[in-house]
Amino acid sequence: MILGTLKINETHGELETHNDNYMLDSVTAVSIRRPALAIGVVTFAGIGGFAAVFTEYLYPVEIAVAGGFACFALLLGSQVGQLKLLSRDLRHTDLSGVIWGRYASLRAKRREIVRAIAAAKKREGSQ
Repeated sequence: MILGTLKINETHGELETHNDNYMLDSVTAVSIRRPALAIGVVTFAGIGGFAAVFTEYLYPVEIAVAGGFACFALLLGSQVGQLKLLSRDLRHTDLSGVIWGRYASLRAKRREIVRAIAAAKKREGSQ
């Protein structure tokens, strides 16, 4: 799942998102980050630690709910990803990291983008 749209047009050498179009020849690097992972780990540790310390004062249902929230935070943090397009033109702008979605989906799209960039450079070199 990707929030918004992400289409690769190899014939025109562009990447189209829900808001912007990027020319693939200007993109120098494509990377994926998990910005919510640290928050998920800290939340997991905090809620889990709280439940572990106060186990004798909590009902079993409360311990189960705390464990469920902790696991959900960790799972959510590990699944959310952000695709970043690095370019000299996009440096120091908010446009370089506008594509959010599930980490696995973004990894597949990153491979497609890199293939499209390589194909565009190959076509450019043969002309």
